[in-house]
Amino acid sequence: MNLKRILDIYEVIKKRLPKTYPRPKLAFYQDEECMLDNHKVRKYSHESVFAVVDPSTNTINLPMKITLSTDLDDKVVEKTILINRQAEIEIAEILLHELAHMYAGYRYGWSSDQYFDEKYCDRFAIRWLKVLCNEDLLRS
Repeated sequence: MNLKRILDIYEVIKKRLPKTYPRPKLAFYQDEECMLDNHKVRKYSHESVFAVVDPSTNTINLPMKITLSTDLDDKVVEKTILINRQAEIEIAEILLHELAHMYAGYRYGWSSDQYFDEKYCDRFAIRWLKVLCNEDLLRS
């Protein structure tokens, strides 16, 4: 799989963010299940996990395959997507969301409400996505 595209997007993000923000490494896993098993994280049914932050190693862990589940007429439909087939903006959003978790952990503490607040991380990611797109650093 071609990881260069993901690494290039991450480099653009790192260059644009302030120097005071964390600079975690990226780690890739075969799929969600391998990633979650390795980090002893439990997944709820029909939930997709796009990445996991590991503060002890300062890494953002990404699965190469993501399984998306949806309920259609009382049937669960699953679709597996390769991460490098996603749009540039979607990859950037995942990375920025996980960077928000790292930022909140360093700034407010690893057991703080902000670290565990998904909406806070979503707003952080959206705010920086707008900046990156407005500066033509990412293609929307």
